[in-house]
Amino acid sequence: MYTLDPLEVAGGWVNGFDPLPMPPAGSPRQVLDDLLLHHLHRSPCLVAFSGGRDSSVLLAAAVALARRERLPLPTPVTLSYPNAADSDEASWQQRVLDHLGITNRIVLTVHDEHDPLGPVATPVLRRHGLLWPPNFAPTLRMMDLARGGVLLTGEGGDETFGLKRITPLTKVLKSRGRVPPTIYRDVPKALAPALLRRRTAMRDRYRRPWLHPDVETELARKDAADMAAFALHAGRNTWQFATRRCARIGYETMRALGADMNVEYVQAFAEPSVVAAVAARAGFLGWTGRTATMRTLFGDLLPRDVLERRTKALFANAVFTRHTREFARTWNGVGVDTDLVNAEALRDNWLSTTPHAPSMSLLQQAWLAEHPHH
Repeated sequence: MYTLDPLEVAGGWVNGFDPLPMPPAGSPRQVLDDLLLHHLHRSPCLVAFSGGRDSSVLLAAAVALARRERLPLPTPVTLSYPNAADSDEASWQQRVLDHLGITNRIVLTVHDEHDPLGPVATPVLRRHGLLWPPNFAPTLRMMDLARGGVLLTGEGGDETFGLKRITPLTKVLKSRGRVPPTIYRDVPKALAPALLRRRTAMRDRYRRPWLHPDVETELARKDAADMAAFALHAGRNTWQFATRRCARIGYETMRALGADMNVEYVQAFAEPSVVAAVAARAGFLGWTGRTATMRTLFGDLLPRDVLERRTKALFANAVFTRHTREFARTWNGVGVDTDLVNAEALRDNWLSTTPHAPSMSLLQQAWLAEHPHH
């Protein structure tokens, strides 16, 4: 398992890229089918299904392939958060299931089990210590149902199919002037040299209020350097997402946890072969946006309204629950590097109505100081 360095723990992020050569690429759909076919022979074969575009496309592709090959259908597994209204996707889920003719489904109800200090996470922390990513509990709970088989997820879809640096220019060139005026303002930003893009990223940066100012600035520079590193070429930009250390290390961690449970964990849209195929298809200009990408690659799998939806579930209020608040109320500041972190500001963050997700590693590190792993 990867060991986070002190700055990565404090900032809640793993910066940088591992420059890897892009493998030979085939047709995105054929590559995806080849990947899925290998796993559809496993039992159980579960597909993490939220109702979002990525999980819906993955389920639809797996179901279509299983029917063509006369294999058992994969089973969608859905996490339901009754206490987090912003995460409700029930209507979209039913829309997809009805379209696919799927009735066999697993629904796991979530209350406070997925808290970073909840009953799913803490035994793993005791065994392995601090892990990246810290929010492993939801996936671990689904993997528990897939023992002996495989859990397929659509993780990585946002990056592989989402907006690229060149997208504003692509919209202007391919939309023949029928774009909002704001898009024209975005084109110079996309074409700007790396130094200017780093300055812009620093100005508009995400701020971590629990860090000392000099540390916050140092981590912001790392974030800005990552943003400025993305290529203008859409295909290369797509492949760069697959080489980010945060994504690669996180995938390796979840696969290792799955192996401990006799489960193969697969992020279909983060698999190098799939990312490379989409990157090659994108070429220099890519598509005009996420919706155009989904329509081009998967337009035959799902209804248009599903592929074109613009809403997205939010899970912040479903992550930090009473376990976090109870720990934060009695926490004495032990377990974090006070040269990097303002402990009082960190506690205030954990006790707020919307704690910052990147403070999760610090939360678990502080908990481990009181409950050492073995």
